[in-house]
Amino acid sequence: MKLASMLSLSVLVVLAAGSAEASIVSTSGQCTQIGAPPSALPGALVAQNVWAWDEQAAITLSGMPVGLGTSPSSSFSPVPGFLSGLADSHFIHLDGVPGAIYTGTVTFSGTIMAVQYSDTNLDLSDSAATTGTVYPTTLSLRGFNNWTGSDFVSISGNVLSFQFSTVSPLNNLEQVRVFTRSVPAPGSAALLVLGGLVAARRRRA
Repeated sequence: MKLASMLSLSVLVVLAAGSAEASIVSTSGQCTQIGAPPSALPGALVAQNVWAWDEQAAITLSGMPVGLGTSPSSSFSPVPGFLSGLADSHFIHLDGVPGAIYTGTVTFSGTIMAVQYSDTNLDLSDSAATTGTVYPTTLSLRGFNNWTGSDFVSISGNVLSFQFSTVSPLNNLEQVRVFTRSVPAPGSAALLVLGGLVAARRRRA
């Protein structure tokens, strides 16, 4: 009977030992969450709307340059830095209608660690973050640009807020990559619990 109970517990632990990742949990304003699209090139997602999607989980970064390296912070007074270690990546994309203003928020299940929004920094992380999406790597003016003086990106905790404006005839592409703290897989803790139970059983035996 005890052996059957232990086997049942083992099955439950194995089922619980899946992977976990920080993900987008909600959006507001003129922003919609979508599955990773096949293309984020100019012309692929033109709309009066900002799109947000999850990219890769548990990317190992080493000295990756970022535009916002502390939280809370904003692009009005950016504190750049370098990000190392494990992170989950997410993307925010606008290919908008000229002359429009777009505002909204993106909320993540994990804490925001850093944000990239310059052309150069986005280019550096495209290959690590892609899940099959084609990005406009090396394209000039792909990143977030404060054309009007009122545009901004800000982060606090697990929430990113933005205001983008599109100014014709300049490039109307605005792209931002967000790195959040990787969430440990539940299996690690579960396996530790199982190990303790087995050890306790052996002591009793």
